[in-house]
Amino acid sequence: MKHNIVDYIAINNKLRYVNPKLKFIFAISMLIISLISKSIIVPLLIFFIVSFILLFIAKVPKRVYGVFIGIPLSFGILNLVLFAFLFGKVVWFYIDIFGFKIPVYIDGFDLGFLLFGRMLGGVSSMLFLALTTPMPELFYILRELKLPEEFVDMAMLIYRYIFVLYEEYERMKFAQESRLGEANLKSTYKSLGALAAHLFIRAWEKGEQLNISMLSRCYDGKLKLLGGIKNPPIPYILAIAIFDIFLIGISLLTQNFKVSSLILHYL
Repeated sequence: MKHNIVDYIAINNKLRYVNPKLKFIFAISMLIISLISKSIIVPLLIFFIVSFILLFIAKVPKRVYGVFIGIPLSFGILNLVLFAFLFGKVVWFYIDIFGFKIPVYIDGFDLGFLLFGRMLGGVSSMLFLALTTPMPELFYILRELKLPEEFVDMAMLIYRYIFVLYEEYERMKFAQESRLGEANLKSTYKSLGALAAHLFIRAWEKGEQLNISMLSRCYDGKLKLLGGIKNPPIPYILAIAIFDIFLIGISLLTQNFKVSSLILHYL
């Protein structure tokens, strides 16, 4: 279950039967607004709104969402620290470490915090799409957007074989552990090399088997998607558009807001 937890949640969440195109429009619009916003407030607002929808409306498990958002969150914090210490022109204050005075730049801190907010807003928007919409429906939407068929076909095959290779990896890993393949550091490195080599061979074999299977079923170079998706009702699209305009307005009104100014105000 752990290797296909995203698929499981996407199929069993409370927003499963909401029109996929509507969810796609909402997620992409939130992503774009997060990326173009010059205000830290709007991306953070998007993050909290999307997180509320996922946790309390879609009923996505809090622990799973925490794991998915926690990984980029740690990188965002690291990015914030690096920008505060390495980028900028105006020194905010100095930190004394072992006698060395390291400057903290106020403009670097503000820029790092803006990028941190954009990251949270963008990642949460993509998680909304991934955790509420099954991948076959997303592939269908990509086809309707007239993306190159080769691109969509490759995406479907890659998505499928991620799980196939992961299952092969789990079997081989379990076999190595049951034979004390990781008893010490030397055997661990040896087992890792063997695992990588055999996994490559298995991937090649699976690809050959897939090609033969598809050719035997009259594969003509195009993967078919069954079914169809209706267009979402116009009022719902207008509601998303109004909400987007509202967020853009907030972004324009608060584009000069700086987190450092808020900190200095309370200090």
